[in-house]
Amino acid sequence: MDESTDVVGLAILMVIVRYPYLVSFHEDLLLCRPLPSTTTSTEIFKLLDEFFTENSILWDNCVDKCTDGAKAMTSKMCDAIVKIKGKAKGCSSSHCILHRHVLA
Repeated sequence: MDESTDVVGLAILMVIVRYPYLVSFHEDLLLCRPLPSTTTSTEIFKLLDEFFTENSILWDNCVDKCTDGAKAMTSKMCDAIVKIKGKAKGCSSSHCILHRHVLA
């Protein structure tokens, strides 16, 4: 998950998924949506949960959550992390060491 801002300063949430497909792994952009003016971990989780519900995605399919270290996501007791782990019981956490400007 990555919470960043676009060229006009609006906060957006991007969710990239990696999944097994045939004999390899695929990576796709699952979600790219604007966030409200308050980019709290509660708002991030709310947006994710609504998307999963609307698209009939089971939280149990989430096996790892990787963030870029955004302020709203860095605390061990971050609301979004706690809620994701509450919904996806086997979900682990990791931190992305690649920075957005390197990927551009």
